[in-house]
Amino acid sequence: MIILIMAVFALLGFLANMMLENRVIRLLTALIMFIGLIISVIGIVANMHDHYGMKAVTTTKKQQIYTAGDANQGFGMLLYQGVGTNGKKNVYIYKTSSDAKKTFVAKPDLKTTSRRESIAGNKAYKVTKTTRWVYKNNTYKLLFGIADNNKSLKHRRTIYQVPSTWIALTTTQAKSLSAKMTPKTDAEKAAAEQQKQLAELAQKDPDKAAPMQVKAVKAALDSK
Repeated sequence: MIILIMAVFALLGFLANMMLENRVIRLLTALIMFIGLIISVIGIVANMHDHYGMKAVTTTKKQQIYTAGDANQGFGMLLYQGVGTNGKKNVYIYKTSSDAKKTFVAKPDLKTTSRRESIAGNKAYKVTKTTRWVYKNNTYKLLFGIADNNKSLKHRRTIYQVPSTWIALTTTQAKSLSAKMTPKTDAEKAAAEQQKQLAELAQKDPDKAAPMQVKAVKAALDSK
């Protein structure tokens, strides 16, 4: 609509300049049409650059995620890997359902930020807060809708909620975990025996065993 309004202002300004005989009325009309044309251009620029006529609307989606490791290992595993030159953005790896055969890789982009937080319970979640630009009302939408920018993405924030029954590991740590958990010394053999006992406990009380297993894994990673 704004393009049509600009065309009307331009056409009326041209006709006024060509057809009106009274000099004062001609100049006044041409000036009004010119001002209208300028305001229209400013409106378009403001809409494209500063989202004039729009407001930010945030929606939240929460979904349960499942371990990227073996479902029978007793504790959950969220894998991540830094990407980019500064390593501040992470790729996250997990499964989207309990019976999924393959893991899902959540890749970052320029408008997405992600972080992890600890929560109570024994289930892990992915909370996605998506903010989009939408028109304040139908009038603004009618004026500037030709730009096709309604519901355009402003930014997306992803929070991975990890309970004490889960552990977050880099892909490198996950690859070396098996070797680090293999006992070599007497102390490591004792730790392995403890892991065996925890595995047995997991069959009876998984919620109690999982945090203890996570603690043992962290100890193994920190000690080697």
